[in-house]
Amino acid sequence: MMIRFIRSGIRILPFLVVILLVVEILVTNELAGFGKKVSQIDRSIDTLQEENQLLQEKVASLSSLLTIEDKSKALGFISSPPVITIGAQDVAFHLQP
Repeated sequence: MMIRFIRSGIRILPFLVVILLVVEILVTNELAGFGKKVSQIDRSIDTLQEENQLLQEKVASLSSLLTIEDKSKALGFISSPPVITIGAQDVAFHLQP
């Protein structure tokens, strides 16, 4: 009985090896495709980080006080004149007898 089991195992062994080789090839192919996707995502992340850095520098440049002052002058805004206040003795209410 044991000999039959060993003989049937020997007959099945080549088929099992072929099946395992095919599975290994499929898994290797899938992993290679996954690695390619990861590489593309890494490049995309690098590109977005560079773009983000450039945009941060642009925001910092455009929000500087000198830039804002130049744009406000170009739009016709002027500096506000100094504020003059009058004391309580100059009010018309206090001048009445």
